[in-house]
Amino acid sequence: MLALALGVLLAASSTPTDMEQQALRYVHQEFERVGRRHPQADLALTQAARRLAREALEHGPSRAMELHTRTEAVSAAGGADTEAHYYASVSMRDHAVDLLRDRKDLNQEPASHLGVGVAVDGERAALIVLLTQRKATLQRFPRTFERAGTGQSLCGQLENPLRWAEVYVTFPGGRVDRIPLTRESGPAFCTRLLLPTEGRYTVELIGHGERGPEMAALFFVDVGASPQRGERERIIEPTTVEDARSALLSRINGLRRANGLPQLVLDDTLTRVAQAYSERMAREGFFGHVAPDGSDLRGRKASTAFQYRTVSENIGKASGPLAAHFGIELSPGHRKNLLGPLFTHAGIGVAFQQVEGRNQVLLTELFSSTDSLESAAVPREPREEAYEALATHRASHGLPPLKRNPVLEQIALDHARRALELDQPEVQLPGSKVHDRVTSTLDTAKSTTVGMYVKESPALLPDSKGLGNPQNTQVGVGVVRGDSRTYGQGQYWMVVIYAATR
Repeated sequence: MLALALGVLLAASSTPTDMEQQALRYVHQEFERVGRRHPQADLALTQAARRLAREALEHGPSRAMELHTRTEAVSAAGGADTEAHYYASVSMRDHAVDLLRDRKDLNQEPASHLGVGVAVDGERAALIVLLTQRKATLQRFPRTFERAGTGQSLCGQLENPLRWAEVYVTFPGGRVDRIPLTRESGPAFCTRLLLPTEGRYTVELIGHGERGPEMAALFFVDVGASPQRGERERIIEPTTVEDARSALLSRINGLRRANGLPQLVLDDTLTRVAQAYSERMAREGFFGHVAPDGSDLRGRKASTAFQYRTVSENIGKASGPLAAHFGIELSPGHRKNLLGPLFTHAGIGVAFQQVEGRNQVLLTELFSSTDSLESAAVPREPREEAYEALATHRASHGLPPLKRNPVLEQIALDHARRALELDQPEVQLPGSKVHDRVTSTLDTAKSTTVGMYVKESPALLPDSKGLGNPQNTQVGVGVVRGDSRTYGQGQYWMVVIYAATR
């Protein structure tokens, strides 16, 4: 009788739920062992981890934890966390939790939330632990809509130290738009997402803080019929830097061709800078646009002998070069760089390494619009660069050019100076009511749209709802360059005011 009772107890202790609880307790203990507050169990991450555990049993842990698969699982569960650190294993059922206990490094990663999932198939078990440092808290947003043509408000709050937000959306056809905010108060924000056609949308929240822009949230939204999860194309990853560079440039130019954009040419200087940065991230064990010593893209660009009018940077990390790039394509903000209409040249850096026995690649992609040394010797007026970028975006909407208005220019310049002085890139500032000033100064204005941006170059002004509005006929741009405690040195603070006139 005793033997029978013991057998029943052992069988019960190996159920998926019990294994999840054992794993959860171990992770908590590991954080507490080093004096750190343990991450909070999260329902969406837990549901995502269970789905990924089933995927790991079927296809293996590496494939289950690819960025696209992980994002799909988190999105389906109603979550939006990014950059999840994870533990994934497939083993004999009785050893799954014991293998986790062999790991003593789980408490080294920053983590505020976690999810643990287990799936079993006979004597085999998959165990997934997702750890994430939450960067934004979003109000509930549906992940599926039955019909196209609907709209939905997306609101949320960035977590410290992020201070202001940008929202990007990749549409089913591949177009990327920066979505204007309808409400912004420091780290709190709201916007309105319109879903005009059926298909899959990718929504990305970018948060800005002292260390530059960071991906704060990422999720999918499906409109109409749910996408079918068929057999995925088998990807053969390049194994040398040269082959990776060739494959990646081909992939980038293929995407640009599909969107009617000119092809990029590989630039030797940009490639040396990109390669050096990938190797530095691998050597020093970090991943980000800002290095541990505080240096960023501006410093890397300044170190080159050639003159570049504009340089933008994408970075990716995965088990292979193409997988790292697929993660970049998945991010609307990074995809915007891939589809930059003004870019003419690219530089690609690839660093291969082994991390705990697993292959890892650190990828850096640089994109530029280059000037000759002669033309670069005469700096272009920043406001003219900004107007040129706006004209390009306006033309892409098939709309006539906007007329420059000196009254709007002066109001925009005054507000840009005030924003830099307060270190607050916001449309509404104490002592500077842009909309009120426009309506009181410009008698012919029926409506006004205002955009505020902090960019490395005026040429990087993004597309916006104001540019795509055919009722807007006049525009004014104000540009100030200065140093900021929050947004770095030498940045351009730009205000764009659009007006529909009588």
